[in-house]
Amino acid sequence: MRFIDTNIFIYVATDHPLYGGTSKAILERVESGEEAATSTLVLCEVAWVLEAMGRQSDIKETLEKILSYPSMEIAVFESDDLIVGSNLMASHRVDFNDAVNLAIMERLGIDEIYSNDEKHIGKLGFIKTVFQ
Repeated sequence: MRFIDTNIFIYVATDHPLYGGTSKAILERVESGEEAATSTLVLCEVAWVLEAMGRQSDIKETLEKILSYPSMEIAVFESDDLIVGSNLMASHRVDFNDAVNLAIMERLGIDEIYSNDEKHIGKLGFIKTVFQ
């Protein structure tokens, strides 16, 4: 099982010219039954990014689509994930939201993530990023 990062959903929702096709293929595999996970924090990030882009009208449809995948677990972040995330943020120099998602992944036993965030997550030796 792989975790799905925010950027995958955003690339599909915005039909990104460079990364939209790959991201769509990833989500099509999940729609076809590939097991995956994401978090409520990722869902919030998707909404925040779309809102910041002036695409408020896309938020509901995008979230409904994400929530429709039967083989995708939506992990709720727990209070301990915030503390573990804070520690990961400090020790690995990643931003807070990424660190909380890493804490969630650790709790779920997931060590691979669908993402093309090589600048932040890709630099971590204990997480494998996949973008194909």
